[in-house]
Amino acid sequence: MRGVIIINQDNSHNLSKIKRLKEEAALLHLDLDVIVNDGTIAYIDKNGEVVTDLKCDFIIYLDKDYYLARMLEQAGYTLFNDPKFLKLCDDKMLTYITLSNHGIRMPLTMSAPLIYRDYINEENYLFLDKVIKTIGLPLVVKKVYGSLGEGVYLANNKEELKEIYSKNFMYPLLFQSYVENSKGRSARVIVIDEKIVGAFERYNPKDFRSNYGGSASSRPLALNKKQEEFVNKIASLLHIKYAGIDLLFDNDEPILCEINSNAFFEEFEKVTGINVAKQYLGMIINTLKK
Repeated sequence: MRGVIIINQDNSHNLSKIKRLKEEAALLHLDLDVIVNDGTIAYIDKNGEVVTDLKCDFIIYLDKDYYLARMLEQAGYTLFNDPKFLKLCDDKMLTYITLSNHGIRMPLTMSAPLIYRDYINEENYLFLDKVIKTIGLPLVVKKVYGSLGEGVYLANNKEELKEIYSKNFMYPLLFQSYVENSKGRSARVIVIDEKIVGAFERYNPKDFRSNYGGSASSRPLALNKKQEEFVNKIASLLHIKYAGIDLLFDNDEPILCEINSNAFFEEFEKVTGINVAKQYLGMIINTLKK
């Protein structure tokens, strides 16, 4: 069985994951090659057909290029994860909308209106008063697309909120209530084939973002019953093949932070001792057999 890992041209953050997957693939007698997405892997010809030279049984898709993923799926390839789930997780607002009305606790969330020019005027700030009235202060501002804590800000007052918005208004943004009880703390739960593999807690004494900067650390975490039920419900609703589900702590109640379709697992394996790479590949083999 032959697989292909597709990565972005800026692949430095995936090197450890690739190394581990290739190590475990060798033990399972799987051929696993790495291909960089340079924009030429697939295209649509003048007859409207997807053209690609790829020859493999499955694709581990570590890029966020939704368009290439859709073309490859259209050409008949099986991707892990599939394009729909990649898009769902990459777009944080889409994640919250999809899981709304299902009894999943999450921060109070509002999306920013889009502006189709490169400047703003005072009228464009007026909606922030409604945001503050609805959510309260302090509140969190997030770029809809982002990872590793980048593009996540804490606004303590209206002046800070206006400043953050003025610098980021050209990006899709969302606003959320600040979970004070989870300041600098979150849980990362790895899910494979709709089952919980394990969890660890991330903490940062110097920042409200648990996963940001050199001061962030992690330790194993035994999930309580409420957390397990919470994660299992999300995994079942979304039919998750592989993901990292991030939770915030609000006393005894779990709150959804976000879902990562291409969750890193180097630190997770070191902290928990769980072989994620082997289970990831095992899931792929079992899925293809079915």
